[in-house]
Amino acid sequence: MSKGKKNIEVTLDTKNVNAEEREVLFVGKQEVGFIRQVDEEKFEAVFDEDNVFKAKSLDEGIELLISQYNLHKG
Repeated sequence: MSKGKKNIEVTLDTKNVNAEEREVLFVGKQEVGFIRQVDEEKFEAVFDEDNVFKAKSLDEGIELLISQYNLHKG
């Protein structure tokens, strides 16, 4: 038997932290991580302090955070 599909709400919220604008990713009500723009065409996706990933776009950063969430959830 397969499990039924479950819809999960994923939201992106903009926050200013220490004069730095961040895009914070939430899965449900849980904060997954954030994405910050380093340069005009460079981003960092921060899952936690040990897992910081380089991304070429905001969308790629979102994908990286969601994949890390799926790896570490549970």
